Amino acid sequence: MEIFVYRGEWGLPSIDCECNRLLAYLKFSGAKVTVNYNGNPFSSPNGMLPYMIANGKKIAGYGRIVEHLSAAGIGPPMPNKTPNVGDESQHATRINGHMQYVQENLHAYFMYMLWGDPKNVDTTRTVYAKRIPIPFNFYCPRKYVLRTNDITQSLAGFSLEDSIEFHDVSEFQHNAKTCLNWIATKLEDNRWFVGDQPTEMDAMLYGYLSVLLKLTLPNNVLQNHIRQCPKLMQYVDRITTTYFAKEGYNSFTATNTSNGTGNQQKSSNTGTPNDANSSSSSAGGERSEKNGNDAKFHTGQQQDPDDGPKERRKRYILSGLVATVAMVGFAVLNGILTLPSEGNHGNFVQYDDPGDYDDDDN
Repeated sequence: MEIFVYRGEWGLPSIDCECNRLLAYLKFSGAKVTVNYNGNPFSSPNGMLPYMIANGKKIAGYGRIVEHLSAAGIGPPMPNKTPNVGDESQHATRINGHMQYVQENLHAYFMYMLWGDPKNVDTTRTVYAKRIPIPFNFYCPRKYVLRTNDITQSLAGFSLEDSIEFHDVSEFQHNAKTCLNWIATKLEDNRWFVGDQPTEMDAMLYGYLSVLLKLTLPNNVLQNHIRQCPKLMQYVDRITTTYFAKEGYNSFTATNTSNGTGNQQKSSNTGTPNDANSSSSSAGGERSEKNGNDAKFHTGQQQDPDDGPKERRKRYILSGLVATVAMVGFAVLNGILTLPSEGNHGNFVQYDDPGDYDDDDN
C-alpha cells in the first residue's frame, strides 16, 4: 500500500488537515505503509489528497482509506481499560460520538476560514499551489473552494460569490470556539483525549489543530484562540515531536541542509508508538543542532526560498503561457477563432460567388 499526501511545512508532516489526520492515524496504528509526500492531487480520483493505491486500486479521501485499513485490521489499539468486547463497543461508540461533535462544530468554520474568507483564500491557495505541479496547481485548489461553497450554501444560506456583507459566519465561529474550549477542557489533565493511548479521535484533533496553529493567515481567529489554550498547543507539539520528528518539513531550513529528511520524496511510515517515543528526542536534537538553533517548531513566518525574484518570474512566465494556451484553446473550441486551412495560405479571403446578380450587359 502507498499513501499520497501533500508535503509539509512549518515543521508539520503535511500542510493539509486530512493528510495530517491520516498520517497520525497510521502512526498511532504502527502501520507499515509507504508514504509519498509529493503526491499530485490531479492523479487522485476526487482531485484531492490524500489517496491510496492498494492492490492496484485508487482509494481517495480519509474516510474511505480508513475503511479499507480497518477492514485489513489496521487501526489504533484500544486503551488498556477495555478488557472485554462490551467495553470495546462502548468505547468505540463514545469515540464516534466525540468525532461527530467535532465534525459538526469545527469543520464548517475551519473550511470557511481557509477557503472562503476573502482575506485568507489567496494565502491558502498559494500554500497549496506550491505543493502541486504546474499546470495542475491552477486547477486543483479550486476543488476546495467549491467544497467550501457547498458547506456555506447548505448550512448558512450564502454563496462564496456573494458580497462579503452576506457572509454571515457568526454561528460557525461561535460553534468552533465552543468546540475548542470543550477539547481543551477534556485535555486538561489527560495526555490523550480518551484513555491512556492515542485513538482515532486524537488523529482527528491533530489534523485540525496542527494546521490551525501553524498556518499563518491574515485573519486566523481560531489560531489566536488556540494560543490562549496552552494545553492545545502542548498537545500539537507533543504529537509532532513524538511521532513526526523525521517527517516534519520546513522549506526554509531544508534548503540549508543537503539531503535532509524534508527532501525525501518517499518514506516508510513504520514503527510503533513506543519506537517513536524512544527516537523522537534524539531525532529532534539532531535537527536542532543542524539548524543551529534551539527552536523545534516553526511559526510559518520565515521567508520561503521559493519566493525569490527568479522563482516568481518563472511562475509568472509559466502562468502567462498556461493562460494563453487555455484562452486560445477555448476560442478554437467555441468557434471564436479559426485556424487557417491548407487551401488558404495567408492569401486574400475568397468568397463564393452566389450567382444571383443581374446581367447588365444587354
